[in-house]
Amino acid sequence: MSTPWPRASYFNDGTAAARHAMEDLELVERANWLELYRRKSDDSYWRLTAAEKYEQRFLIRIENVQGWSSFDSAPLERQLLLERRGGLGKEACITQGCSQPVVLGSAFCLEHTYERGVRK
Repeated sequence: MSTPWPRASYFNDGTAAARHAMEDLELVERANWLELYRRKSDDSYWRLTAAEKYEQRFLIRIENVQGWSSFDSAPLERQLLLERRGGLGKEACITQGCSQPVVLGSAFCLEHTYERGVRK
């Protein structure tokens, strides 16, 4: 039995973890800067954002292969961002009209931090 992977994770090319993951993945399809892979060890399906300069790549488990390229992974990406930053602070977001708590290390709440393109 293979070791389970988290439902969503950062994917950083050139790391030992990325190389190890790619050994267990088989490319199935490409579409719109996304790649669909089948994990050989357990037949699960994973979507990987295509490599693009300055963009963070995400490896996301896909439960339903139909519509894999249109699956909205933003909630999972936001959760990763929140975990990476260590949670929420006590202050309120500085965006006018927003009273949500800030993400640690940011002056903005999770929604507004993500909206500004921050992914890590």
